[in-house]
Amino acid sequence: MSHITIDWHGDQFNVNLHSKEGVDAFLSIKGARIVNGAKGEFVSWPATKNQSTGKWWSHAYGSEKFNAVVLAKAMESKPAQGRRSAPVHDDDGPPF
Repeated sequence: MSHITIDWHGDQFNVNLHSKEGVDAFLSIKGARIVNGAKGEFVSWPATKNQSTGKWWSHAYGSEKFNAVVLAKAMESKPAQGRRSAPVHDDDGPPF
């Protein structure tokens, strides 16, 4: 079974996957964020906007179950200064 850790960097966080607790990560996904959408908060994976088409291209994808675990771990580990009382709306972020 894998172990997931979260490292916060401002309003973004890195998701680290470990083979077990206490060992170095074998995979890190950097630059994830929590955003508030029409159906509530979700993990927004790193993405880049294609300047010629205006479409966003994700750099990582997660299953519904994986995303739910990552969201829960990120919310529980979010630093106090990064917590906001109102939902965050990012008009410049990916539209998903």
